[in-house]
Amino acid sequence: MTTPSKGSKALKVKREPGENGTSLTDEELVTMSVRELNQHLRGLSKEEIIQLKQRRRTLKNRGYAASCRVKRVTQKEELEKQKAELQQEVEKLASENASMKLELDALRSKYEALQNFARTLTGGLGPLVPGKVAATSVITIVKSKQTRGQLGPALKSRCAPCE
Repeated sequence: MTTPSKGSKALKVKREPGENGTSLTDEELVTMSVRELNQHLRGLSKEEIIQLKQRRRTLKNRGYAASCRVKRVTQKEELEKQKAELQQEVEKLASENASMKLELDALRSKYEALQNFARTLTGGLGPLVPGKVAATSVITIVKSKQTRGQLGPALKSRCAPCE
């Protein structure tokens, strides 16, 4: 015969004197192996066996549900952390992209200024048709601006973009 106790929510199993053990706690019921459970179930009525097995299944399901909740919360926190990291990376890349666009615009305007300067040197004898100019050549020309102190005085006076 079984009677649930109110305080510990354990299913108490009354046994006849001489049988091993007088009751099973919830923890014992959940942690024992099937073989141990079957040994404890010997001598009980079919109704008591069904109740005890149902109680064990309920307790095990409760444990599984609790571990799933913990796993879900942990997974959510991890995904939120990854989301924050990715948002930070997107912001960083957007900032880099904006600065590179500004740099590209500055290089284009310097290129235009150098082309205009080259036209003044040729005396406006026609449009300058750039041949195949490698990007490194353009960068080299722009970088050479930093060494304008090395230009001759006549060339310095005519090089307005370098000023």
